Amino acid sequence: MITLYGTAQSRAARCAWMLEELGVAYRHVPTSFKGECRTPEFLAINPNGHIPALRDGDEIYWESLAINLYLAEKYGKPGFWPATAEARGHVYQWSFWAITEVEPLLITLLTQLVFLPEDRRDPKVAENARNKLDTPCRILEERLAKSAYLLGDAFSAADLNVASVFRLGSVIKLDLSAYPQLSRWLAECRARPSHGKLKAMP
Repeated sequence: MITLYGTAQSRAARCAWMLEELGVAYRHVPTSFKGECRTPEFLAINPNGHIPALRDGDEIYWESLAINLYLAEKYGKPGFWPATAEARGHVYQWSFWAITEVEPLLITLLTQLVFLPEDRRDPKVAENARNKLDTPCRILEERLAKSAYLLGDAFSAADLNVASVFRLGSVIKLDLSAYPQLSRWLAECRARPSHGKLKAMP
């Protein structure tokens, strides 16, 4: 049995989305950012004291997209997990790109617009992050103008991983109207039944 540790308000949500998409049975252990991930019991699972973490049999994994890539490779069906090394290389490319080029900017916006008290927010920092976000959004826009999904005509692990990073944008009501293909693609990813099941996740 697979066990996932984390909460819906953390990167664990992207792992739950992957598990739901794959149709793999799993047990969810709600684990918060606060004291629960600093207990000796949890540190034995993830010595970093971070969520998510995943146990599959005797193996333990942490880092959300590493977990997702592992799950997709082990349990993914053809198409969702590509059969060739060349196509898998594009899954890795888009996944790592999302957490290096997109996620830091979204986290900056989330911090400036939601987490920090109003008297500590810096509008210039938020504006700078928003402006920088234009580049990765345009890269996605151009790619998605060529095909329905990142690797072609079918939803794949690459789409799930990149769309899961963009989930942060919904918290800050990120305006993506300038990118119609990106908006279309994101709406289609979020409309999948597997994503809808995240609403019930603690």
